[in-house]
Amino acid sequence: MKVVFVCSPYRGTEEEVRENTALAKRVCRKAALDGHIVLCPHLFYPAFLREDVEAEREIGIASGLRLLEYADEVWVVDGRITSGMAREIARAGELGIPTRCVVDPKAAEEHLMNAIMGGKE
Repeated sequence: MKVVFVCSPYRGTEEEVRENTALAKRVCRKAALDGHIVLCPHLFYPAFLREDVEAEREIGIASGLRLLEYADEVWVVDGRITSGMAREIARAGELGIPTRCVVDPKAAEEHLMNAIMGGKE
């Protein structure tokens, strides 16, 4: 089984955090159902570390960067790169871990349905 590290946005307003969390969960689910072992630190560490306390956020990021060392591949999600994501992508590069851009399964499904049904994109 390949170990996939999911690199996607997290921070933002309450609504953005909810949307970013849902996005990460969709991508993680797809990876798991495709038979991969999934690492997604920003779905784990905010459960017990405070994102609004910089020292605690840094502990979560540092821990995630260490977990990244176990990945076979990094999946970069969403198209916009946050500062935390940039650190993960840079570390993957240092470690020689391949990265690939992946799309949100929900957005891909909506796009496909629009194309099939002749709707507007």
